[in-house]
Amino acid sequence: MGIHLSIVIWILMLKSTKGQVIYDDLNERQQNSLNSAMYYIKNELQQMTKSVENMLLQKLEEMENNLHTKFKKENENVTKFLVENFTETLENKLTCFSHSTLISGVDCADILKRCPNTRGKDGVYNIMNVIHKKKAVYCDMTTGNGGWTVIQRRVNGSVDFYRNWTEYKNGFGFADHEYWIGNDMLHSLTALNSQELRVDMERFNGEQAYAVYSSFSVGDEASKYSLQVDGYSGTAGKIIRYVFDLEL
Repeated sequence: MGIHLSIVIWILMLKSTKGQVIYDDLNERQQNSLNSAMYYIKNELQQMTKSVENMLLQKLEEMENNLHTKFKKENENVTKFLVENFTETLENKLTCFSHSTLISGVDCADILKRCPNTRGKDGVYNIMNVIHKKKAVYCDMTTGNGGWTVIQRRVNGSVDFYRNWTEYKNGFGFADHEYWIGNDMLHSLTALNSQELRVDMERFNGEQAYAVYSSFSVGDEASKYSLQVDGYSGTAGKIIRYVFDLEL
C-alpha cells in the first residue's frame, strides 16, 4: 500500500513537472516572440521618427531658405528705394543750395515747392517749358508767399518795348533787369497749369497798387495769343480793368 502510493505520487509529480516544463517552454517562446515584436516595433518607430525628423528638418530648411530669399529681395528693394530717394533728395538739396541760376522747374511756383529755402530769395531762375526749352526768368519769391513767375519787368525804361511780332513771340531783354518773357512761353505756362496773374504798379511818387486775376491764360500763335482773364481783386481799380478790357 505504501509502495503504490509512492508511485502514484511520483507519477503525479512527474506529470506535474513535465507540464511545467512545457509551460515554461511555451512561455519562453511567447516571450521571445514578444521581444522580437517589441524590437521590430521599436526599430520601426525609430526609423519613422528619424524619417519624420529628416522631413521636418528638410521642410524647415526649405522655409528658412525661402524666407531668407524673400527677406533678401525685400531688403534689396527697400535699400534700392532708400538709396534712390536719398540720392534724389540729396541732388535736390545740392541744387537748391547752389546758385539760383542752376535751379530749374516748370515755373517759379514749382521751384519754390521743390526748394523751400528759395522763399524770400528773389532773383533769376531757369524754367523749362513743355518742349524742354530752358529760359531764364525773374522769380518773385517774396510777394504773397512767393512763387510768382515775372512775365514783364520794367525798372527804368532802359529796354525798348516797342518791338515786332517775332520779338514779342520769343521774348526780349534780360531777366535780371527789364524783359518780356515771350508769348510762346506765356502760352506754354498757362496751358500746362492753371495760373493767376498779378500786376504790381508804382507811380514815380512812390504810390503803389496791384491787381490779381484768379484765372489767366494766353492762347497760341494761331489764336494771336488771345488773352483770357477773370476773377479780379486788388487795389488798382478801374485803371487796370480798363487796360484789360481794351486787350480783350
